[in-house]
Amino acid sequence: MKPALWSSLILIAGVILAGGYEWFVHGSQATFDNEGAAAHQAEPSQGPVAAVKVDAIKKGALNEEITVYGAIVPAAGAVQTITVPYESRVRRIHVAEGQQVSRGDALLEIEPSAETSLQAQQARNDYEAAQKALQYMQQRLDLQLATNDQLLTAKQALEQARAKLDSLRTRGSERAHLIRADTGSLISKVSIQAGAIVPAGNPMIEVVVQNRLAARLGIEPADSAKLKPGQEVALARVNAPGTRTVLGKIRKLSDSANATSHLVDGFVDLPSSSGFLLNEYVAGKIKVASAEGLLVPRSAVLPEEDHYVLFTVKDGRAEQHTVQVSMENDKEVAVNGKDLHAGEPVVTLGNYELKDGMAVKANPSR
Repeated sequence: MKPALWSSLILIAGVILAGGYEWFVHGSQATFDNEGAAAHQAEPSQGPVAAVKVDAIKKGALNEEITVYGAIVPAAGAVQTITVPYESRVRRIHVAEGQQVSRGDALLEIEPSAETSLQAQQARNDYEAAQKALQYMQQRLDLQLATNDQLLTAKQALEQARAKLDSLRTRGSERAHLIRADTGSLISKVSIQAGAIVPAGNPMIEVVVQNRLAARLGIEPADSAKLKPGQEVALARVNAPGTRTVLGKIRKLSDSANATSHLVDGFVDLPSSSGFLLNEYVAGKIKVASAEGLLVPRSAVLPEEDHYVLFTVKDGRAEQHTVQVSMENDKEVAVNGKDLHAGEPVVTLGNYELKDGMAVKANPSR
């Protein structure tokens, strides 16, 4: 190839290489600048915005309560047992368990059993025989056929026979008897049936005098240390929403756990107007502590390592606060913290994703 041709080719290649270099340097720089500008324009001016729900911080008192369950039982000393001091036959029963009776109402009719009637007849015979023996001994003494000691013995036998007969008559063992209520009462137990023979002293009917009832509650051993006699208990029927609450007071706490339930028995005195039924189940709430301060929903407080935090909203941004929890229940928490005030919006939903200073869009909780 001729030298002139080689020179032309070399010159053309140099021009091409110079043009490519110029494009690479300036063109790629322009492309980079354009992409950077576009990326800059795509960035939001205020960063991400979190959608949260808020509720107002309240000021008030929070109570710690324990819930206990139990049943209605007769109050201490209120049970009266009706018995008779001689063997009897039940003729008729006028009441049933759970029935209210007033003073003078008929409870049951009884009559002496055949054995009791035989004892009464024997006592009458003994008394008549003792009278005749005394008369006979007096006549013999008058005839000087008996001594004063013999007359004294006859008199003593007559007194014993009279005392036995008087006792049977006083106890009503010679006739049928209608037993009536001594005072207004609640029939708690009927232990007999019509026609039954009841031995002397056996219980026939148990009554709760003047409707004096109490609540026997089962308390967890760990909770019993928080309670003491005189504390107020709010009682209501179990599984009966909307029924009125009755206030009673703890009368006594057992010193040991119940062998059957393994709970500590607590006895609560009730007003006579409680309206509870004997043996029905009740639930009780007992306040064991209270705290005054700022109250927030439970969902507002978040655990963080060895402390708790919550977020409030101010000027569209989240503010993080470290708080101390003094008391809590199923719905609310009593907290103490710096720069917290009643009425401030506190985040209750969406707070797990928040950071201090993050922009938020707050909606009220419902």
